[in-house]
Amino acid sequence: MQIQLLLSVINNIFKLNMSIDDLVAKIFYSYLHLDSLKLVAFFIFVLAILFLIMSHHQKSLEYNTMTAQVSKTITYIEMKLDNTNLQKISQRYSFKESKHTKLNSNQKSMIEENTELIFMMDKQGNIMYANENALTFFNSTKIDVLGESIFKIYDQLEVNDTDWFKQVLREYTSYNIVKCQCLEEEKLVLINYHANLDTSGNVESIIATGNDVTTFAKSKVVKDFYQKQDFLTGIMNQYGLTQKLKEMNNSESAVAFFIEIMHYTQIVNYYGRVVVDKLLNEVVNELKGLANENSLVARYNECEFVLVFLNGQVNKAVIDSYKAKIEAFLQSSYQIGELDLQLDKRAGYAIYPEDSESIEEIVALSSIALKDSITKNTTDMQRYKKGMLESIKYNLELANKLKIALDDEIIQVFFQKAINCITKQTYVFEQLSRWHDEDLGYISPLDFFKIAKETNQLDRLDRYMVKKSLESFKLLKDTVGTNDAKLTINLAPNTLMNIKFFEYFDDVVKKVGLEPSEIYIEISEGTFINKLDLCISRINLYKSHGYLIALDDFGIEYSSLGILEKVNFDIIKLDAHFVRNISNVSNQEVIKMIRKITDMTDREMIAEGVETKEQSEKLRDLGCLIQQGYYLHKPEDLLH
Repeated sequence: MQIQLLLSVINNIFKLNMSIDDLVAKIFYSYLHLDSLKLVAFFIFVLAILFLIMSHHQKSLEYNTMTAQVSKTITYIEMKLDNTNLQKISQRYSFKESKHTKLNSNQKSMIEENTELIFMMDKQGNIMYANENALTFFNSTKIDVLGESIFKIYDQLEVNDTDWFKQVLREYTSYNIVKCQCLEEEKLVLINYHANLDTSGNVESIIATGNDVTTFAKSKVVKDFYQKQDFLTGIMNQYGLTQKLKEMNNSESAVAFFIEIMHYTQIVNYYGRVVVDKLLNEVVNELKGLANENSLVARYNECEFVLVFLNGQVNKAVIDSYKAKIEAFLQSSYQIGELDLQLDKRAGYAIYPEDSESIEEIVALSSIALKDSITKNTTDMQRYKKGMLESIKYNLELANKLKIALDDEIIQVFFQKAINCITKQTYVFEQLSRWHDEDLGYISPLDFFKIAKETNQLDRLDRYMVKKSLESFKLLKDTVGTNDAKLTINLAPNTLMNIKFFEYFDDVVKKVGLEPSEIYIEISEGTFINKLDLCISRINLYKSHGYLIALDDFGIEYSSLGILEKVNFDIIKLDAHFVRNISNVSNQEVIKMIRKITDMTDREMIAEGVETKEQSEKLRDLGCLIQQGYYLHKPEDLLH
């Protein structure tokens, strides 16, 4: 359109009275006799076209790097800036929008109108976008900034702290205060960082927004207020609560309830910051409604809250009345606009002076009680007990030892055979993890995988076990021999969903020298509880690369047999529950039904947990010939 406009102008200036197409032909095929004036105009025209091309190319370079989820980014910016134009963008882009949608120039210009500095980074910290205010803050130009590392830029600003980056990768949000020279004036800028996640829950990009807080930072009144108060909800924060309890040394009694909103990060990523901020204020208002004049309410952390009842009679009736209030609170739902949100909230409590001689300590003890209930996967409200602290210490020690065990490659790979009871041949080798610590002795895989998940070591543990298992199976195949038996590897739900893990897995298989057709991917029972479409997509990805699929623990947790129509499986592994209770007629009928399904689809069935001769023989009578369990083969290190 711009080029056509320029041609029209030239046509009018020289009164050529010809069509645009004819003019183009005249220009480029030298049918037009040019005098000096027209020659100058021609060169101006050419330069204008070159300028437009370069400008378009520069914009293409600038915006082609934008791969963040637009809806989540805009929602976060909207929360920060509360700008009418941004609200229009937010309405235009729903959560169904592809994560690869790019900001166009109109949307970008709307963001540029704001006075807040904004920049975006990829997960390595390379700048993908920066508005004019950010460029002023960086004291640089777009050409110098785009693609540059934020750490290099911060180093020039004499910012050497990188903890904010580690925190945003770990907790998806963080902040820091940066000192800079702006127009020969020293400024303090508060930078808030928020991670955008992809569909697998991995950090895809980081949006940063900043505000000049120089005046606020130098104000003692503001310092004192925000040091003790939660900015969003207006109630006390963790520091404010601690200071208040220190002033309560003369209190005769107290009951502290520690409350956590579960799955908080997923809630933020699904509904966005604007909705969640409104939700948190509703939660706080409800807690205030439970409190009395002798109560303290605090936002202890982003998704954690504390309610302390002071100077009441500490007897069973009073405590039961407090518990009843909290239990009702845990079950309540919230109306945010048109959304009706039911949260998973958990709580633990502790009593002063019964559980501690220090009133300040009961908040920490109530937190321990909560963590204990989460560990036990129970929704029951727990009271602090002395043994809980020992459990926390054990878990901390176990987490530290797990890191060392991974560093030193101490965790071993064992194999358990699934055997064809007719031919006596091994059908598959299942990979199992075994860890014996010098101090703690044998540690159950359930325990150390749970600790790995709680301490952000699960991805590393999964990668370690996969690499060890594939290498061990290849060595077993080349030395002892496997007689065409295949390997089964169990993948947890989050691991299966992670596209980066698939890339790692497939790469290791190739490097080790195995074929995908030699490997079964075991899908655990919890995989299909959520995100069925994504789960099936990931299964199909493995299948498309030649891997086989085994449905593990089948028959207990799956919502219906209808899942078999959607999943392209190769083996069904019958849950050990049916084997343990095989004398039950209804269980026998289930086994017969699954056998019929596998026969009709030309698939195979394996019975897990076979521990006695009687169980094995009954399974054979029911048509299940491939069996796995201690009766047939105990897990062992087959290479030593």
